[in-house]
Amino acid sequence: MTPFYRFAHSLVRGVARLLWGVRVTGLEHVPREGALLVACNHIGTVDPPLIGSALPREVFFAAKRELFGVPLLGRTIRALNSIPVDRDSLSVKTLREFDRVLESQGALLYFPEGTRGRQGRPRRPKIGVGMVLTRNPVPVLPVRVEGSDHPLRSLLRRGRVRVAIGRPFTLPKGDTNPENRREDYRRIASVVMEHITELEPGRGISDRGNGSPEAKARR
Repeated sequence: MTPFYRFAHSLVRGVARLLWGVRVTGLEHVPREGALLVACNHIGTVDPPLIGSALPREVFFAAKRELFGVPLLGRTIRALNSIPVDRDSLSVKTLREFDRVLESQGALLYFPEGTRGRQGRPRRPKIGVGMVLTRNPVPVLPVRVEGSDHPLRSLLRRGRVRVAIGRPFTLPKGDTNPENRREDYRRIASVVMEHITELEPGRGISDRGNGSPEAKARR
């Protein structure tokens, strides 16, 4: 970690604990080194710094491109390992940025839904995460956050913001269809999202969440 990243990591983690009493389960599942894609649901604007500060290693973030045009904010998030991403599609340039992170054995935080879900409900994942994992078949760390959709309301209910971290898994290779790569991307995205939604924040990790990816892919 750079000194600035380490400072921001500690600051956000301390503020999150102080304001919301954030509870994190499953930290023992986080690999301390090696290429890793951290896949998390997205329900609140505070999710990227919240998840980043909860993990005990440096991560790179996929962030919407519009944020980089905001004075000061853009420079800050870039210094904190954020990579600009277009809302509707992943450009070749962005995919290569992700490749560089993972090829250098880094950890990339990615939100498969692409945008925040309404009322905290899971959305159908976009194909982006499938594209990333097809190019980089690295382990996936599923994470689920709960309660971050109403950060002000959570000030009055300490412990409402919860983060569950599951066991890393690798995707089964399965059959691919060169003539319909989008279908492959969609299938991979669905498997990743299923691992996320089966985690239970604050109540430990469900048995189904620990099932093999091969079993999940067959459902």
